[in-house]
Amino acid sequence: MSGNPSPIGVLGLGFLGQTLLREHTFTPDSWGTWRNHQVAGLTFAQHCFDWENPESFQQLPNDATVLLLTIPPVEKNPENEALRLRAWGVWMQQNRPQQQRLIYISTTGVYPRQPGLWNEDMPLRPDSPSGQLRLQTEQVLCEFFKVQVVRPGGIYGPGRNLVERLKAGKRIPETPKLTHRIHVCDLAGIVAWLVQHPEGPGCVNAVDQEARSSWEVAEWLVQHHPELNPEMLPEQSKSVLPENAPERRIDNQRLLREMDYKLRFPTFREGMRPH
Repeated sequence: MSGNPSPIGVLGLGFLGQTLLREHTFTPDSWGTWRNHQVAGLTFAQHCFDWENPESFQQLPNDATVLLLTIPPVEKNPENEALRLRAWGVWMQQNRPQQQRLIYISTTGVYPRQPGLWNEDMPLRPDSPSGQLRLQTEQVLCEFFKVQVVRPGGIYGPGRNLVERLKAGKRIPETPKLTHRIHVCDLAGIVAWLVQHPEGPGCVNAVDQEARSSWEVAEWLVQHHPELNPEMLPEQSKSVLPENAPERRIDNQRLLREMDYKLRFPTFREGMRPH
């Protein structure tokens, strides 16, 4: 990450949050939150924080950090979730007024599964309950913070990828639909870039250069990964025909051109090949 280190407060030290704090440089007063247990090996302060429990809001440090929100929606009912989010937003404005910038990890699920090339500026009508909740979250957060939204595809990386599923003998989704992906290290790099660029885009799609169905990726892996072999690929229960897949594609030109971000793992081949 170029430039002087910035402070960051990571709400949710999961797969992305841990990768971000381990791979990028932030000021020593940066921090993260955990819900069930602390994360070993991090040099930053960690605070117990339950986004569902208003009594725990006081655990958030009162400093001028850029917030990164990785925690998914809590309520399944959109009205209840909107009320909960607004209550948190009001509390933050009243009690943590210095924390005005927030980067939110949303999802490409906000785009309806309809044919076409979808970019960040299109009007959206998500066609899944989870996508509707995520888009609502984006909108409500913008009422209280200066928000930069990141919409990643399927996040994968060490310990969380199709290689591990094949080795464990788990089922591979046979749906022919295209899946957009992003390596967790690239996603962390995108977040780090946004932390340093408050003037950067307000919304960016975080997807790599090649969307493929999970079955196509699995077929490639058993041919090219040294720890795998074709016998590990589960027997297909039905025909998988990529030409039947809805041609919904996610545009990543804002990431590649406007931000000039260089993907470390431009496709699943680089991301899942052993290094």
